[in-house]
Amino acid sequence: MDAVGLRHLSLFHRPAIGAAVSGLPFRLISPRRTFAILEGVFANLRPGGALYQFTLGRNCPFDQSLLDRLDLGVMRVGHTFRNFPPATVYRIARLKTSGTYDWRFA
Repeated sequence: MDAVGLRHLSLFHRPAIGAAVSGLPFRLISPRRTFAILEGVFANLRPGGALYQFTLGRNCPFDQSLLDRLDLGVMRVGHTFRNFPPATVYRIARLKTSGTYDWRFA
C-alpha cells in the first residue's frame, strides 16, 4: 500500500509500535505527501516511539516547518562518509509526550 494511507489505518487497537524504520526518499516526495506519511507513522507509534530515517546526504530530509507542524524533533544518530553520497540516520520523535506541560498552549 501507499505509505500515505497509514494515517487512515489503525494497525492495532491502540498505538503500540515502538519504532519505525524508513528509507523513503523524502527529498523527492512532496511536502503534502511527506506530512501525510509522518502523520500516519506517528498516529501508530506509542508515546516515546520514534521514526528512524536513513537518508543520503548530510542534511535532514524534513523541513523544520513540517517538523514544527507535527511537534517533532530530529537528532542525527549515525552517518558514514564512506558511502557516496554520504548516508545519515536520523531519529525523529515527538517533542512532548501526553501529560507534559506545553507552555505554547497555556
